[in-house]
Amino acid sequence: MNKVLYAALVAGVVAHPSSVFAQSAVVAVPSEVETYVVQEKTPSVKIEREVIVGSELPDAIELRAVPKFNTYSYAVVNNRRVIVEAKTRKVIKVID
Repeated sequence: MNKVLYAALVAGVVAHPSSVFAQSAVVAVPSEVETYVVQEKTPSVKIEREVIVGSELPDAIELRAVPKFNTYSYAVVNNRRVIVEAKTRKVIKVID
């Protein structure tokens, strides 16, 4: 019985390795990006849901570029600064 469970667990990890570790993945945002985002005067956009790391920002929210760091964009949503992956709009950091 234990061998069957172990084999099933190993098969699941091999078949879907990203889903096993998805919750623990942390993206380190360069300090220069955070500094730029915090210092910029950007109006806040209000949306009805909470913005959390891992969620995607709606297309209606205008993203702003971060100079010299084209992989990152940002917006101010519900009075919180949000850094996202530019290509996917996925939230990688929320700054209160």
